[in-house]
Amino acid sequence: MSCIKFEVPVETVNTSNRREHHMQRHKRAKGQRDATHLLWPGWSGPALLVVRLTRVSPRTLDSGDNLPIAMKSIRDEVARQLRLDDASPLVRWVYAQALGAPSVLVELSWGDDPLAAAVRAQDALALPPPPVPPAAAVPRAPRERKPNAAKKAPSRPLRGLAALATSASYPGGKKP
Repeated sequence: MSCIKFEVPVETVNTSNRREHHMQRHKRAKGQRDATHLLWPGWSGPALLVVRLTRVSPRTLDSGDNLPIAMKSIRDEVARQLRLDDASPLVRWVYAQALGAPSVLVELSWGDDPLAAAVRAQDALALPPPPVPPAAAVPRAPRERKPNAAKKAPSRPLRGLAALATSASYPGGKKP
């Protein structure tokens, strides 16, 4: 079996809708990165691997976007320890949730490990992305401008002081 597992005892929060001071957010992210760094068991495996981050917490988050956001600092530190960019195609990131005391379980698998095999099978069943249409080779002609026409009346009624202004309220009897 080709798998490394370790647990990081940190609490994760969804930062996308959180209103907090930037230094408080920085302090929390740094604490999560430092805890991951201290518990990092080391890595000497091949470059193609699957990393599953399991958020353990008393309540669950939306798995679509809130779950990955809550574990961004952990993902960044794991990628840094692997000496890879976290957007690298060499690593497949998988997220999961469990109920319990706050922590994050980090699992790295490769080769014939059941987690890596399951992700490869899931990827084989997924539809390929749609093709990107080629860019138009012919430059577009500039748009023609309409000649200045008389200004139309405003489509909505004037409000406030503008509604009170009449031609009699201006010197010379004409609106500017």
